[in-house]
Amino acid sequence: RLERTTMATVAVSHVCKRFGSVTAVDDVSFEIHGGEIFGLLGPNGAGKTTTIKVLTGLLRPTSGVALVMGHDIQQEPVEAKRHIGYIPDHP
Repeated sequence: RLERTTMATVAVSHVCKRFGSVTAVDDVSFEIHGGEIFGLLGPNGAGKTTTIKVLTGLLRPTSGVALVMGHDIQQEPVEAKRHIGYIPDHP
């Protein structure tokens, strides 16, 4: 589990997301710090959109934690979402 004192703007630690027997995201961890440019790259079906949906609170991870400005998106969604702007491809 990530320490809540992390200086990262966004921190994802050991996030997994499963839909039944299908694993869409498998043990993803990364940090994004202020001033950095970060991109998620990969082929179709790699879990990019699922990772973003977990990070924005639209999906609950099967395991792991996502922090936005130190706020756990699942435990403190209002505080975390105050720092998020998200425009999906298909609303």
